[in-house]
Amino acid sequence: MSFTLSTLDHTDEAPNGSTITKVLAGLDGKRNLVATLARSEATYLQATGSVAEGFTLVCQDGSLERRYRSAETTLPLARVTQAFHQYFHGDPGWREGFRWEEDRERLEVTTWYESWWVYAIGLLAVTSFFVWWRGWW
Repeated sequence: MSFTLSTLDHTDEAPNGSTITKVLAGLDGKRNLVATLARSEATYLQATGSVAEGFTLVCQDGSLERRYRSAETTLPLARVTQAFHQYFHGDPGWREGFRWEEDRERLEVTTWYESWWVYAIGLLAVTSFFVWWRGWW
């Protein structure tokens, strides 16, 4: 199974265990704050945070409806590294030892009548009609 390990600055198309360990240890919570180990665009394990403050894990299994976040936000580097290695090797035990909750971050869908474009076009139409009606054109 092929994996991709990515951060904000770098992508490794063929990561190995030492690369995973090095990338996770390099997360500082500033410029380097997220690492994602992905099987596909919709299936991945992600760590956010820093070595000093701790990490939060996010996993998605095929779709946004199956996206979960670790309830703990201060997970230690050793435990996160272990989970990443287990995920990388296909060990289903990577989920164990964490309390998972559904990730509530959802993309908000804006309806057509909530768009400012609709109001701008409406104002233009009303103004154009008024100018035409008054004969100023």
